[in-house]
Amino acid sequence: MVLTISDDEFMRMKTALLDADREEAFQLLKELVRKLEQQKNQGMKSHLG
Repeated sequence: MVLTISDDEFMRMKTALLDADREEAFQLLKELVRKLEQQKNQGMKSHLG
């Protein structure tokens, strides 16, 4: 599985890690999982259609 992230998302990740901002890091992780689930669902739809 491949996840494409924007430059902004990457910078937010680096900032959250460097600042040890757990809430921001957790929020980013939730967003990444949501994106992965969306991509997975889109892939399943393309196989059905």
